[in-house]
Amino acid sequence: MSTSENVVTVEALREAERRTMLRIPEDALMDRAATAVADAAQALAAERGLGIEGMEVCVVAGSGSNGGDALLAGALLARRGAHVVAVVAADRAHERGVHMLEEAAGVGAVSGVDFPLGRERVLDAQLVIDGFAGLGGRAGLPDDAWSLLGRAVEAGRLIVAVDVPSGVAADSASLPAPGEDGISRHVVADVTVTFTALKRCLVERPAALSAGRVILADVGVGLDG
Repeated sequence: MSTSENVVTVEALREAERRTMLRIPEDALMDRAATAVADAAQALAAERGLGIEGMEVCVVAGSGSNGGDALLAGALLARRGAHVVAVVAADRAHERGVHMLEEAAGVGAVSGVDFPLGRERVLDAQLVIDGFAGLGGRAGLPDDAWSLLGRAVEAGRLIVAVDVPSGVAADSASLPAPGEDGISRHVVADVTVTFTALKRCLVERPAALSAGRVILADVGVGLDG
């Protein structure tokens, strides 16, 4: 089976990841994912005339491995010369990702949403890495995540989504229903870096319209057992 030619379900991909991690450490898979995200972010910035040196980047991280991938990508960009900060829109964050980003970008690089001016970190950025939700993410974003990512979308910041745009369910072609304010709470990315295989939300409309350019990255997860 060619992973580049097939759409997979969340259930199938979770099982493939479980089998793969019996022989490849999860950290190794995450490092490969982070490299793909960092490379895509740097390439997108270059397309828009932004050099890596001094580029303002904000990572929005959730509590899962997608958040870890995003934080690790931020650490790589910081080592390449970008000015990187992160806001964690959850009650916890990937510990190794936080450690690596603070090691590369400095203590205080990672904050919570309620940190003084925490939400403003998104608006101060030139590029935002969306690592809030992942394969198991639900349609629509909770308040804290939307207070960050909604600002990035509204302000027209460059956005690189990790695996799928947050607020879009991976196995669905639909977008979340608008709320009372008439807004559908989901990320609209310029680039989505997805891993191993395509997901339905990335290839079927209307959800696919929120993914931007889709980059399929092989991180070493085998779908064939």
